[in-house]
Amino acid sequence: MNIRKKLIIAAMAGLLAFTGCSVDQTKEAKLPDVDVQADSGNLPKYEVTKTEDGKMPNVDVQAEGGQMPEVDVDTADVEVTTEKEKVKVPKAKVVVEEETVEVPDVDVTMPNENKDS
Repeated sequence: MNIRKKLIIAAMAGLLAFTGCSVDQTKEAKLPDVDVQADSGNLPKYEVTKTEDGKMPNVDVQAEGGQMPEVDVDTADVEVTTEKEKVKVPKAKVVVEEETVEVPDVDVTMPNENKDS
């Protein structure tokens, strides 16, 4: 079996292990209470031109810290190892020849560099 097939089989085994997970929720989470008071607005159904900048309303937000739920997760044990195996690997030979080609030539003159000359 070549190494590519082994890697594919190992990846498939890992995916199967994680799809068969059993998750038991051990504690309920509680979201923070948020009290936001603001006026709702309606836009007219015609062209609107802004004539003055607006500003955000003062908002009093009181919230307590939340808590993520605690969970126990039972997953399968997956062991991935390697082994040596002979495979055919192509070897490329590169021929280097000298040719004349156009390359960029950049001259940079910084500001104030030629003012005193």
